[in-house]
Amino acid sequence: MSTIPLVVRHAGKKYDVEVDLDQPGEVFKFQLYSLTGVDPERQKILVKGGQLKDDADLKTLGLKPNQILMMLGTVGELPKEPVGKMTFVEDMTDRELAQTMKTPVGLVNLGNTCYLNSSLQCLRVMPELAEDLDTLPPTGSSGGTLFAGSQPSDLAKRLRDMYHDMKNQTTALQPLVLLNTLRMVYPQFAEQGEHGRYKQQDAEEAFTQILSALNQSLTTAHPSSPSFIDSYMSGEFSTSMRCAETDAEPEITGTEKFSKLVCHITGDTNFLSDGLQKSLLETIEKNSDVLGRNAQFTLTKQIVRLPKYLVVHFMRFYWRRDTQKKSKILRKVTFPFELDVTDLCAPELKTKLVAVRDKVRDLRKAREEQVRAVKRARTKLADASGESSSTSAASASASDEYESEISRLEKEVEEAVDPTLKGDKTLNSTGLYELIGVITHSGKSADSGHYQFWCKQEIEESQDAAASTAGTKAVTVGTTTQKEEPKWWRFNDDKVTVVDQSKIETMMGGGESDSALILLYRSVSF
Repeated sequence: MSTIPLVVRHAGKKYDVEVDLDQPGEVFKFQLYSLTGVDPERQKILVKGGQLKDDADLKTLGLKPNQILMMLGTVGELPKEPVGKMTFVEDMTDRELAQTMKTPVGLVNLGNTCYLNSSLQCLRVMPELAEDLDTLPPTGSSGGTLFAGSQPSDLAKRLRDMYHDMKNQTTALQPLVLLNTLRMVYPQFAEQGEHGRYKQQDAEEAFTQILSALNQSLTTAHPSSPSFIDSYMSGEFSTSMRCAETDAEPEITGTEKFSKLVCHITGDTNFLSDGLQKSLLETIEKNSDVLGRNAQFTLTKQIVRLPKYLVVHFMRFYWRRDTQKKSKILRKVTFPFELDVTDLCAPELKTKLVAVRDKVRDLRKAREEQVRAVKRARTKLADASGESSSTSAASASASDEYESEISRLEKEVEEAVDPTLKGDKTLNSTGLYELIGVITHSGKSADSGHYQFWCKQEIEESQDAAASTAGTKAVTVGTTTQKEEPKWWRFNDDKVTVVDQSKIETMMGGGESDSALILLYRSVSF
């Protein structure tokens, strides 16, 4: 008997199989049936030359030890005629439509409230926040009643209720209750101008104040465990303060929490990394015990804890005394879709991150090569024959060439993660972040103009959007779908549309059009 070991991939899993080459293909299929539960008649095993047939002579297929084969097919009976009555879109309730349709819900502008709408949409991108909010006590019998003594906890509950409502409707929502609660908790957002109209506000201030209220509420509700903000969004600096005028003054060291990184914009700031580096090195004036007077001190910060979500704030607004307004810095500052923050970290943390960061990049490169190889094989064979079965076989063959390398790199990435970071889903273990959200501002000052939010679509969302967008394609390899061009949701108050990622590249600044004010990054997954 001549047997060889093979690896079969199915539904994201790998199965090790000892195959007898003297037996026909049908026997091999029954082996897989015992492992996967997929009936042999439903199995499609991709081998050289097309699909494996029941009477195939395995010895003629050129199979090699530990070769990876792809199997398609689902467990269970073949689909039957639906028992229930078909439901048409026009007959669905709002709740059913919301669960069926993929387009997210917008928020109505209630009069200069785009700053709030963009902030609320940005916070909604992080599902762990909604899960944490769901642990708060019920809103109570007051329902929509508003009280002058509203507390941060009221704001948190209103946000939770609003997110629930957004899940179950397809039309834009009016966040009136939450808006009024915000104005009661933080009166600066209730400031009115001429003719009694509410003034435009700074989205970054609203974003920060809402986070503060949520953190206070969640911490109070669950004092024994850290809140979402403290665990998923908070980092930590190590700090060192030295006197720039004398070495006799002792160095002062310590730690400091942060909820965002700040990008300072000056005349020589061209890239996000430039502004972030400047924010970690400050000159301050304070009393020197040695000199007996005020002196210049240098404060240096280094990151010692990286959270899963990283907020970056562009300091685009400054106070102008002549106009008595918060004016806008229009300078262009380039920001990346993938942010590497290892150079901002303390040496000990940087050492832990660099090894796994490099492995992740190698793994990503191998996956991209696999996608390109599959696409080339499919295109070449389709152009030559136009046969879908041959095209699938060619795709599988091209994919198999990279499977062993990808499997090896996946294992190396897992092994490279430092034990102190492994298993903690609230931390970043690679030093790499992907951009998933942008709050932009158009106009000259924080007191005017317009705010919008832009959110990167996930793979499933992007496929649905691509189905109705000309020129967008997807390439499937095994169970993983790779997008050729990422798509983003544009939240312009109640109007929600789809844009190409190239649109985000225009938000670097340089004019009064949409400029990035807040960037939301998420730890790169592998």
